[in-house]
Amino acid sequence: MKITMVIVFYKQNFEESKTFQTLKSTLFSKKQSVNDIELILYDNSPLKQDFNPLTYEGIHISYIHDSRNLGIATAYNHAWSEAKENGSQWLLLLDHDTELTDAYINGVLNTPNLAVDVAAVVPKISSEKTMISPVYSHSLRPLKEVRPETGLQEHPVMAINSGALIRIDFLNEIGGFNEKFPLDYLDHWLFFEIYEKGKKVWLIDVILEHELSVMDYSRVSLHRYQGILDSEMSFYQNYKKDLYPSYRTQLTKRFLKQVLTVKNKKIAMYTFKRLFSM
Repeated sequence: MKITMVIVFYKQNFEESKTFQTLKSTLFSKKQSVNDIELILYDNSPLKQDFNPLTYEGIHISYIHDSRNLGIATAYNHAWSEAKENGSQWLLLLDHDTELTDAYINGVLNTPNLAVDVAAVVPKISSEKTMISPVYSHSLRPLKEVRPETGLQEHPVMAINSGALIRIDFLNEIGGFNEKFPLDYLDHWLFFEIYEKGKKVWLIDVILEHELSVMDYSRVSLHRYQGILDSEMSFYQNYKKDLYPSYRTQLTKRFLKQVLTVKNKKIAMYTFKRLFSM
């Protein structure tokens, strides 16, 4: 089984990246396995890094610098294109801050011969002893619901991008990653498409630790919040339409909470503006 892996970086030195460090201590040490691995380091940082792929023997590494910083969808589509060219069957998505383990690498490299309707293989992602991915996607508050069990997921689930192994044939079927979701909600869109196309997800019995990203309004800029909210609204308006009425209600409650608790009132006003443009 041939796999193309892509790690997307932004203002992060490769050697200091948790993902790259743990890849070196896990995958790079498995000399018998790396012949079927193509690793792409896609760097969205403003400045190009000084990196020599030949430093690492036995594994093919390519470095792409893209100062345009168009998000992860563009990076993933580049990796998808490369995967098609090199004959990979799967594309592994990674961010620069995922701590990988031997159990995870072994689980990915030894993925069983799955039915062709399995479009993605994902690990369990845990944060502070709570499983945050995958989750069932029928609710706006999935962390309040029961979690999927290991194995084939017949009912729709959503998983975070990092750590997900995606079948190339499925990406070919849907035309790659939707660049209307350059960063936020790309994972929601991808897993929505998997089940919309009659495919399924396989959950391996491996746990990776990950810091749950919770929006902190004291640190998020107005521009960043606008990007998140615009992608979120687009997803529920155009894809997960069954949850759209509930989403409007939830967004109204969010606006009221922002008015009362968020210091930067421009954030609340942007929520108000977008709420009444729905």
